[in-house]
Amino acid sequence: MRIHWAIFLLAAAVGILVGGFVAKRHQQDRIIAVSLAVAVVFALVLARVIIPAWAVLPAMARIGFFTGIAGPSRDLLVRRAATARFGKAAYGRIYGFVYSGLDSGLAISPLVFGHYMGAQRFAAVLVGVALFQAFAVLTALGVGRSAPMVK
Repeated sequence: MRIHWAIFLLAAAVGILVGGFVAKRHQQDRIIAVSLAVAVVFALVLARVIIPAWAVLPAMARIGFFTGIAGPSRDLLVRRAATARFGKAAYGRIYGFVYSGLDSGLAISPLVFGHYMGAQRFAAVLVGVALFQAFAVLTALGVGRSAPMVK
């Protein structure tokens, strides 16, 4: 099981690198939406166990990669939305708020999903991941609509 998470994290790092090049050239909200939607599909495919065992690692890598691609666009979208609404002076406070939320989510997720992992109900964890990523898609699209593009 550890190799799955290592593959996920390595692919996420590669996705972040690729996402850094993609983020500046396109609309960030759409990059986030598309990349996380692809990750949602792969998480749900894994949750339904409709792929052979040999395809699990590539699927985990794809989830990590596409989640990673969304990272740089998320950062740019947060910056754009924060400065448009609250001015450049609020930039640091908004980042602090966003990242404390991310860290809180990372801290709480073992409490939410740990029971399912311990009971070996991995499909439930993947469905939960897909659900939260789907919420992130909707959030990104909503923020993208309300924040003006900066050239």
